[in-house]
Amino acid sequence: MEHRGILNLLRLHWLTVLFITIMGGGAGFGLALLATPEYTAQTELFVAVSTGENTGELAQGSNYSQQQARNYSAVATREIVLQPVINALDLDDTVKALRKRVLTSVPLNTSLISIAVTDTSAERAAATANAIATSLSNSVQKLVPKLPDGTFPLQLKTVQSASVPSFPSSPNKTMFVALGLLAGFVAAVAVVAVREFLNAKVRTPEQIKAATSASLLGSIVYDRSAAAAPMALHSNRLSPRAEEFRQLRTNLRFLQADDDHKVFVLTSSIPGEGKSATAANLAATIAASGASVCLVEADLRRPTLDGILDLEGSVGFTTLLAGEAELEDVLQPWGTDGLRVLLSGEIPPNPSELLGSARAEEILTTIRDRFDVTIIDCPPLIPVTDATILARLFGGAILVVGAKKVEMRELRKAVERMNVVNTPVLGTVLNLAPASVMGRYRMTYTSTRDPKPSRRLGRRGPAPAVEPVSSPPIPISAAPAEAASSQSRADAPATKSRRPRVGTR
Repeated sequence: MEHRGILNLLRLHWLTVLFITIMGGGAGFGLALLATPEYTAQTELFVAVSTGENTGELAQGSNYSQQQARNYSAVATREIVLQPVINALDLDDTVKALRKRVLTSVPLNTSLISIAVTDTSAERAAATANAIATSLSNSVQKLVPKLPDGTFPLQLKTVQSASVPSFPSSPNKTMFVALGLLAGFVAAVAVVAVREFLNAKVRTPEQIKAATSASLLGSIVYDRSAAAAPMALHSNRLSPRAEEFRQLRTNLRFLQADDDHKVFVLTSSIPGEGKSATAANLAATIAASGASVCLVEADLRRPTLDGILDLEGSVGFTTLLAGEAELEDVLQPWGTDGLRVLLSGEIPPNPSELLGSARAEEILTTIRDRFDVTIIDCPPLIPVTDATILARLFGGAILVVGAKKVEMRELRKAVERMNVVNTPVLGTVLNLAPASVMGRYRMTYTSTRDPKPSRRLGRRGPAPAVEPVSSPPIPISAAPAEAASSQSRADAPATKSRRPRVGTR
């Protein structure tokens, strides 16, 4: 996993990471409170050479004392030194147990021996350290031969006796808390990574790219008001959500560039990813650019476009398949931009067979030849095979991916369904994307001028109010003149269409 992916995971699951990290710090603090306090007392000895009358002898004696200091620091933890201490203080420890609580060291380029003793009793720690210093001094006299005059060539002198420590040396609460926080953070990263691997929800474009290898055509940021007003152009044509559909419309120009009559099959991996609302908004946005557009609802199992567009859903695609009406009778207009909608009609018992029939192909081919752009809303890929039938017929499909709705394994499974029938995923659309993940500034570009009457000379009466206009993207299939004329009515409110005329044969 790349470092950017890890950072995205931590940012998405920051509450989990924070909670587990704090729990780790709390566990470290609790262990520090439960641990038995230990005290450390320290004494220091100086190795003094008793010979030397000139500068050369003194230098040799200094080097000799430093060498002997390292030797005697090792002797301080041996039985010859520790056993007398145990006997003198009547300790319950063995030599091996006492050795574990004794630490000796020799500072660099010095003749000092530092002896530190750790014990659960502060008084016993100080007494043991001083006793070891005394025992080491006595042991040196046994190990070093006397000079001819009866003196010893070197002596160990105490330069600092051990005092009773006032505060415990361990446990170090700060260190325990720091280690607990570190362990908690590592555990949190592991938990997030494992959960993401086993039950990962798609949230970022990088995840979609990794699962599909298809280009991201656009992203639609989650908007709470979309549930009550699903059509972005109808509710607020200057909203960021409406602008994102315009950007998606612009990016679709590069798909099927050689076809005069484009057909875009929209599907998703599982239900609930917002494919139908995406298809409806995309169709309305393309129609606003001046192209003739037909929105076909090929989801014959759970149709929803009638509720999204507020149209009559009793007749539609299945009516044509049953031969009970002509195409013109069941096409319903929506809005003022010439968008035509073919709803699913009544739910049939055999949707897959109907969509794979020659009659369905004939109807869709007729619609394609008649309109500049055809948007086909299909069922999800994983539950049923309907979408693969139409995707193969029209050379691929656009996959709508709902952020925090579909799992990575489900998205990969949907792509596998497409690969089985040798049909490519032409592109993806990240729907319901969190704004924080996308890293966008969501702004609306509107006019701030107060439309007051003009005071300039030569003009009478109030100046006409100028409504802010968003520059339209390049239309998918429309002449420049037609696009300019249609943009003036691009986002007029949709009206309830008439009930389609159904003619029986």
